[in-house]
Amino acid sequence: MKLFGKLFASQSILSWILQIIFMGLAWKVADHTIPNNLVTIIGGSVLMLLIYVSLAHDSRQKISDK
Repeated sequence: MKLFGKLFASQSILSWILQIIFMGLAWKVADHTIPNNLVTIIGGSVLMLLIYVSLAHDSRQKISDK
């Protein structure tokens, strides 16, 4: 679990993974692999909130490490 908390380019590995998943979701919607419906929009919104929380946690961690 400590692996996900390690910082790489000022972001944790977890933040990077969430952002890659979000980009994959956007790519699949753009290619019409998955439909652009309410479930997809809610899923993207949840991913965006998780990314925001993860980045906020990374910021607090960087400040506390100083």
